[in-house]
Amino acid sequence: MRLRGAFRLSAIFLSVAWVSGPLAAEQQPTAPASVADSISSEVGRVFKDRRAAVVKVRAKDNFGIRFGSGFFADPAGTIYTHAGIVLKADEVSVIHDGRELPAKVLVSDPRSGIALLKIEANSPFIPVGDSSELAVASPVVMIGYPEDMESCPSFGFVAGFDRDYLGQYFSTTHIRANLPVQRGQGGAPVLNMRGEAVGILVGRLEGGTGCHILPIRAAEKVRLEFVRFGELRPGWVGVQVEDASLEQGGSTARIEVVDESTPAAQAGLKAGDVVVRIASTPIRSSEDVLDGSYFLTAGDPTEIEIVRDGKNVTLQVKPTVHPLSPAREMQVVAPDATPPLSFQ
Repeated sequence: MRLRGAFRLSAIFLSVAWVSGPLAAEQQPTAPASVADSISSEVGRVFKDRRAAVVKVRAKDNFGIRFGSGFFADPAGTIYTHAGIVLKADEVSVIHDGRELPAKVLVSDPRSGIALLKIEANSPFIPVGDSSELAVASPVVMIGYPEDMESCPSFGFVAGFDRDYLGQYFSTTHIRANLPVQRGQGGAPVLNMRGEAVGILVGRLEGGTGCHILPIRAAEKVRLEFVRFGELRPGWVGVQVEDASLEQGGSTARIEVVDESTPAAQAGLKAGDVVVRIASTPIRSSEDVLDGSYFLTAGDPTEIEIVRDGKNVTLQVKPTVHPLSPAREMQVVAPDATPPLSFQ
């Protein structure tokens, strides 16, 4: 974010002396824009550049009409929104550029909390950014439709990165932001200051003064899987992991149980192995398994690195869909409530 000299204010105030006479106006430097003006300018620029790619989502069922927000993921009319808006809806439409267009629900995924819609239109879209670049205090902008009002921006900062909330684990780490949220903004894009989508609004914190955001990488996993297969294929390995008292290879994530006839057993994983990496995700504790396993795709071989008998071993594992249901949300409870964390 470019604040164009706003942070030089204190230095300027210290160095500029009172002057008198005809040279005073010439010697006084032009006052720089205030921090507030700079932020306003940057947020306004992002809003102007991206508002055309943000839509209002309308869903109707037996209980009435629900409104939410969404945004175009590509130029062919594919839209990201919140899964709860379109859940069990009889009719779904999208209000864009002054028109209301019928929308088809492609995917409604309870695991990630998002849905994919499709309308027949050429569409502006928001490019994808890198959510891994975000850190605490990174500035973010959300564009959404509160209630029945026009779209508007909200500005805030990343406050943290959470794996659980109110005693329940997310399917993968979520971004927590100090962004004001109103009804109707679920499914809205959250952008960095380059105007790139870094996440999707999926949860409002108490009082609406903050929110939880699904990282865009996690959302793209859903979209690209649908593009490849026409369905979602979350990968399942079939082991349970707990935290050991001693770390090995920088990790305490020890495999407690390996179910028979699972991809894990077929690949040679054993109880007592300490997991240090799942694909490209480093594992340091059992909670890291949530992020590593979220990005597994059934049928796509992946590497799992372990420590066994003091030696690092890398095994090729081919995840499958979960035997109970390929679309089941694999909810993980908090550790004090207790079964150990499992590979999804």
